[in-house]
Amino acid sequence: MLKPKTTLKEIAKILGVSKSTVSKALNNSHEISDVTKDKIQKFAKEHNYKANKLAVNLKTGTTKTIGVILPSIQNFFFAQVLKGIEDVATADDYNIITSFSNESLSKEINSMELLANGMVDGFILAIAEETQIKQNFDHFSEAIQDGKPLVMFDRITDTIDCDKVCVNDIEATYKATKHLLNLKCKNIAVVSTIDHLSVGKLRIEGYKKAINEMFAKINKDLLVIGTTSNIDFKIANLLKDKTVDAILALDEEAVLAAYKASKFREYNLPKDLAIIGYASEKMAANLTPSLTTLNQHGELIGKAAVNLLLNKLKNNTNTSFEHKPIDTTLVERDSTKGFVSKFNTST
Repeated sequence: MLKPKTTLKEIAKILGVSKSTVSKALNNSHEISDVTKDKIQKFAKEHNYKANKLAVNLKTGTTKTIGVILPSIQNFFFAQVLKGIEDVATADDYNIITSFSNESLSKEINSMELLANGMVDGFILAIAEETQIKQNFDHFSEAIQDGKPLVMFDRITDTIDCDKVCVNDIEATYKATKHLLNLKCKNIAVVSTIDHLSVGKLRIEGYKKAINEMFAKINKDLLVIGTTSNIDFKIANLLKDKTVDAILALDEEAVLAAYKASKFREYNLPKDLAIIGYASEKMAANLTPSLTTLNQHGELIGKAAVNLLLNKLKNNTNTSFEHKPIDTTLVERDSTKGFVSKFNTST
């Protein structure tokens, strides 16, 4: 049979002190003498006293809990962001509740409604795919109006006023394309399965900017946009005439498809083809050849996001907002190292 939980009232009665004294002692208040504090804290520990967090939350109006809503449980980048969030939150005595939208607008709305109902003080999130496609952001506005501060990262929207951690995707792919151009690549293809997302569109903008500066035009045949089910075929079709000398892959699915298609078309990597892509460092290091990547520094993004939210919560303000930029780093590995294009024809 389960033993009933020890209460503050019972501790106070047994020790012959007030309930307020017990509460202050358990919260290490300077108003209580060290002797009394030690006595009460020891008794509470021996009798397995646990504070009623719901009652504390109702009294203080806070939960010391942050809601984190991520689009996918499988994406390594989001896992890194979550680690950064948890490290900072835990150090500041905050808890996190994580929910996954699975790229669904309705799941995202349901998660926010559930967590906003007294469970969390604020939110950190990356917008779901369906939400971006339908441009339905009402649930974000409602959360802010209900006094729940919001921090967006990676996938953001300019239509909602809130703190944001921004990855400069345009600059990242611009620099990556310039790196390939410096290797004397002439026919650089960009491949993507995320063109429907804001980050995918921004990454293509960076590629186009670099190509336009060099050649003053874009070869549309080198823009390969597909889905997870057909991107392999599209890249293989692109590579059949052996004129492409470099690929910039904008997501992990595109990276794997590029490697698969190049092998199918009997490209010798990296002798015949240079590849740069977005992928986890673990995946990049285990590909053959190892992949030159664009490292988004997920942990830094998570830490920046939670620090922005904690600042809002501690200062009880939601009127001014900050956009925190995080630079992406090019990490060179074998897929581009030492590569020099043999082609001299322009696009």
